[in-house]
Amino acid sequence: MPSKSKIRALIFVLAAFVALPAFVAAGMAQDNASIPGDPSFANNASWRAPAANLYVSVRESTGLPVSANALVKLSCPLAGIDVSGAAQGTGAQVQFHNVPAGDCNIEVSAQGYRTAKDRTEITQSLTSHNQYVFIYMHPESESAEAATRPPVVPLGLIKEMDKAMEAMQKKRDAGARKHLDRAAKIAPTNPDVAYLQGMLELDNHNLPVAEQFFQKAVGSSRAQERALLGLGYVQVQMNQAAAAAQTLEKALQLNASSERGHLLLANAYAQLREYSKAQEHAQRAAAFNSENSASARTLLAQILAAQGNREGAKLELEEVLREYPKSPSASVAKDTLASLAKATPEGTTAAAVPPLSSVSTALLPSVSVASVTPWAPPSVDTSVPGVAPDVSCSADDIVEHTSKSTDRQLENLEKFLATEHIQHEEINGRGEVSQIRDKSFSYMVFIEHAKDGLVFLDEKRDGGTGTDSFPTSLATVGLVSLGVDVFHPGFAKALNFKCEGLGQWRGKAAWIVHFEQKPNVKSFLRLWETKTKTVEIPLKGRVWVAASSHNILHVESDLREPMKELELMRDHLAIDYGPVSFQNGKTELWLPWYADMYLELHGKRYHHSHTLNNFSLFAVDTSDKIGLPKDVPPEENKRPPASEKP
Repeated sequence: MPSKSKIRALIFVLAAFVALPAFVAAGMAQDNASIPGDPSFANNASWRAPAANLYVSVRESTGLPVSANALVKLSCPLAGIDVSGAAQGTGAQVQFHNVPAGDCNIEVSAQGYRTAKDRTEITQSLTSHNQYVFIYMHPESESAEAATRPPVVPLGLIKEMDKAMEAMQKKRDAGARKHLDRAAKIAPTNPDVAYLQGMLELDNHNLPVAEQFFQKAVGSSRAQERALLGLGYVQVQMNQAAAAAQTLEKALQLNASSERGHLLLANAYAQLREYSKAQEHAQRAAAFNSENSASARTLLAQILAAQGNREGAKLELEEVLREYPKSPSASVAKDTLASLAKATPEGTTAAAVPPLSSVSTALLPSVSVASVTPWAPPSVDTSVPGVAPDVSCSADDIVEHTSKSTDRQLENLEKFLATEHIQHEEINGRGEVSQIRDKSFSYMVFIEHAKDGLVFLDEKRDGGTGTDSFPTSLATVGLVSLGVDVFHPGFAKALNFKCEGLGQWRGKAAWIVHFEQKPNVKSFLRLWETKTKTVEIPLKGRVWVAASSHNILHVESDLREPMKELELMRDHLAIDYGPVSFQNGKTELWLPWYADMYLELHGKRYHHSHTLNNFSLFAVDTSDKIGLPKDVPPEENKRPPASEKP
C-alpha cells in the first residue's frame, strides 16, 4: 500500500435510557387498573407525584410471550419499593401503576427458566405516562454462557481448520478428516469443528453421522445459523420432518432473510402436509430470485397441486421450464407437469403428483463447502435478525431520546482512559490468516462540551493520534465518535432510520434499528484520509439497543455501496458494548469492549480487532480520577478470530 490510510471508525459509545411511550406491544393494556394481579401504589404518600404506569412483558427467546406463569418483582431502592406481580394474559405482562421516577430493578422467575434480571429508569414527567419493558427468558437447559462472547481460539486450532477447509474444497476427504481429527483433539467442544465435520459427512452422503456432528454444533452455547441449517438439511433428507421444522424455525429466528432456511422449511412443512405454511415459505424462498429459485418454484407448484390448485401449479411449472430449462429441478417440473396433464377433472389432483411426504433432493437448496467459513460476517442487509411479531416501535423516538440521554450521561465527564490492544490480520482468498501483528496503546478520549449543550469526542493514543505506531500502514482513528454522532441532530438528518422491531442480543431484549445514509447527502460519519485527499464514505448499519435501559448492546455497519475510487469493496464494522462500573459505585458507563473491522482494499483482505480494558474516568473541573472500574470485559470473552465468524 503506497500511502498510510487513516480510517475514521464508527463505534457507538454511550447511550442511556429514556422512556419511549411509542413502543407498544399489540394488544397491550393501557391504563387499566382492573387487570388481575396488577399492583397499584396510588395510595402511597410518597407516590403522589406524576408517575409512570410500568408494563413488563415477559418473552420467550423467540420473542413470543411466555406460556408459563412468571413472577415479576419490582424493586426501586430510592423510593423504598419492593413489590411483585404475576405476568398474565396473552401478552404475558404485568402492570405496575404509578411508579415514581428513579432507577428500578426487575427480576423475573418462571418454572423451567433461568431467573432474568434487568434494570430500568422511570423517567420524570409532568403528567402520568406509560413505559414498557420487555424481559427475555431462557430455558434452564440452555447454557448460562449462551449470551457471552466466544473465547479466543488457539492459533493451532485455526491452522488445522484452515487446512481441513482447503482439503474439503479440493475433495481430499482423507486429508480433511485428518486435520479435523487433530482440531477435535485440540478443542473437543468447539462448534465450528463439529460443523465442518458435519459438512464433510454430508458431502459424502453419510447422513446419520452428519446429523450427529450438526447436533453437537447446535448444542453449543455458540450455535449459529449455519449449524442449524446443516442440521435441518439432514433432517429433511432423512424424512424427520417434525424435527426439521423445529430446527429451521430456530434458524429463521437468527436470520429471517435466509433463502436456504425458507426453502428447507417449505420442504419440511410439505412433508408434514401443512400446506399453507409450506406455501408461505416456498413463496418467500422464490422471491429471492437466486440459484435456488427454480427449486423453490417447483416445490411451490407441487404444494399448489396438493391443495387442489391445478391451474396455479401448471402456470408455475411452465414458467420454471421456460426460465430455468437447465436447472436440476427442471426434470422434476417436467414430470409433475406431465402428471397433472394425465389427471382428469374428476380425478384427484393428489394422485396426479408425487407424494409430498417424500423429499426430492432436486428441490433442496444447494450446499457449498466453499462457503463454510467466510472471511467476514454477512452484510447488514443480507442477514436480517428475527423480531417479535406483535411489537411495534418508533425510530424517531429512539433517535431523539438516545441523543438526549447520551448528552446527559456525559455532561459531568471530562475524559476517560483505557488500555487498547489492536491486532491486525491479513486474510488470503481461502479465509486463512496469513499475517498477524499487534500492539497496545494508552487510549484517551476527551469529552468536549459545546455551549449549545452538544457533546463531541476526541481520541488520543499515547498522547497523540497514534497512527504512526499502528501495527501496519492501515490506521484506525476516531473509535468513539459514532456513539454520539449517529444520533446527533447534525448527523442524523443525513440518515434514514427504521426500527425493525423487538429482538435480542446476548440474551437481552433489544430494539433493532437500521440506518442508511440518504442519497446525495453527506453525513461525514466516516472518512478515509490519505496524504492527498479525504473521502467521505456513505454507510448503512444496524444497532441493537437494550429495551429496558436503552444502552447500546451491539452495532454493525457496512458500506452503502463499494467505493471504487479507493478500491474499497468491503468495510464491515462490528462492535460489542458492556457496562463499566467504577470504584465509587455511583458511576456506570456503557463503553465499547470489542470492535472488529473487516476490509477488502486494493484487492486484499484485512481484519482489525480492538479490545479495550483497564478503564479510568475523570470528572469535569477536577484532576481527581473517579476510579478504576470494578467491571471490565472478562478475559474469557475476548473476540474470536475471523474464521469463527458466521
